[in-house]
Amino acid sequence: GRRRAGPLAECRRGFPTGPELISLGTIRARQPKQLLRNDAFRAMPPQDLTPGDLEELASHEVVTDPAKVLAVYRKHATQDEPDPAVLIRAFTQIGFLFDPNSFFSTADRQLLRSHKDFKSLALDLTRVRERLPDAAAPVLLYSLSCLEYRCAPLLPRLLDAVERNLHHFRTDVLALLLHSTASLGVGGASAGGQDVVAFDLENGTRSQDFGQLPEKLAVELGRRAVLLGSEGASEDEEGATVQDWSRVAFAMAMANLYDVPTSAGGDVPALPAIVARACEQIQDFNELDGCGWAQFFLYQTLYCVDVEKPKCEEEVKRAVPMWIQERLHQRWLNDIVLLAQPQGADQMQRDVDAALRRTNTQALLNCSAGRDWDEQHCWFAGFMLEPKVALECDALLPLGPGRPRPSGWQALKSRMLRKMGYRVVTLHGCFWDKLTEDQKDEQILRLRLEVGYEHNRDLEKQLRKIRQTPHTYKGIEPKEKEWKPMPSPPSDA
Repeated sequence: GRRRAGPLAECRRGFPTGPELISLGTIRARQPKQLLRNDAFRAMPPQDLTPGDLEELASHEVVTDPAKVLAVYRKHATQDEPDPAVLIRAFTQIGFLFDPNSFFSTADRQLLRSHKDFKSLALDLTRVRERLPDAAAPVLLYSLSCLEYRCAPLLPRLLDAVERNLHHFRTDVLALLLHSTASLGVGGASAGGQDVVAFDLENGTRSQDFGQLPEKLAVELGRRAVLLGSEGASEDEEGATVQDWSRVAFAMAMANLYDVPTSAGGDVPALPAIVARACEQIQDFNELDGCGWAQFFLYQTLYCVDVEKPKCEEEVKRAVPMWIQERLHQRWLNDIVLLAQPQGADQMQRDVDAALRRTNTQALLNCSAGRDWDEQHCWFAGFMLEPKVALECDALLPLGPGRPRPSGWQALKSRMLRKMGYRVVTLHGCFWDKLTEDQKDEQILRLRLEVGYEHNRDLEKQLRKIRQTPHTYKGIEPKEKEWKPMPSPPSDA
């Protein structure tokens, strides 16, 4: 008969009636390969992501790439509340990448400022501005000046921190602060006195007036320059280098603070002492040739003093030894100014150039300008029109809606060109960018009428492009000859 299966066979054919524990190897065998890169069994995510993001920002791959810096910020911003430390580090790293020693062009700065991630970074910094430490104000202001980005909601908090801690910063930090604020167009004296610089706030009001801040910085730096070398000099004054003092001198020229005294209510100008502190650290030609931007700052300060004629003109010139003046004059064109000029094109300048071409307006792009008897020129006009009209482009953000204010560099250049006999016209980007192409052309034509533009007909004939091919209609273009002569028969000889 049929054999009956034993208990062992029934046990083998059975199946589990309850859940069993699944091993880790079973799960990994069933996962796709791309998921095996992640640890799916990590107990809990880290409570604080800030140390990891700061470490990633400091890595060699990220520290030199603006796009990767913004990528780290974008990843960090996904959490509920971004950490101010990460925001400060990301913004300052981007600013340092666009400092005057970088190879990025002006158009690169403008492309970065228009990127949505950069705008989000600036917005997050503005939201946490009350939590920003006062010690971060100098580096953030320097980053804003390198990026040529005047962030109106953020600047009042930073400038207020500088004003409250004015006497506690080191000399080199004060030098950087004066140059940064002057570059951003904060403060500066005009013909009628100090200008009012108040920013529009989010609640519809305006901030306090920061127009006096650069003058306060200059007075403090002048006081320290006078104390340097005396018995009362501190380590902060003695630690400043030629780069710091020369940067201060040029910033004072940029902000039109030539005759600022060394103390409130005093009559001793600070600029000669500051220039002397810079020059006394240069011992020979080799040190002068290798001090980089200090050569540019010193020579431009001398030239600005010679053109604008402040009360301390003679004292400033006597503070610079003659051998330094001669050496700077000899090296200016080939070794100093060519390396100091901004590289690449400016987007607004290219747009204005296109409008000039459409309206057949003759203009020289980035043309050097100076006095008639100058041996060499130190300044370059954005566009030069006849007769002696300088057309400049100001792409810096305004203090508020409809309140443009040029940068310190632009304001200094306009003052210098006017002293040289040029008529200066400034186009502000906050207005220009809102115009259509036809409106831009109309503005150029109106400008030509107001400044008395003169058109050179002979030059137009020389530059006119002559057609190299005959004008005809499509379909009846001249064709190549189909007939070709027969080759001559070979000679019997």
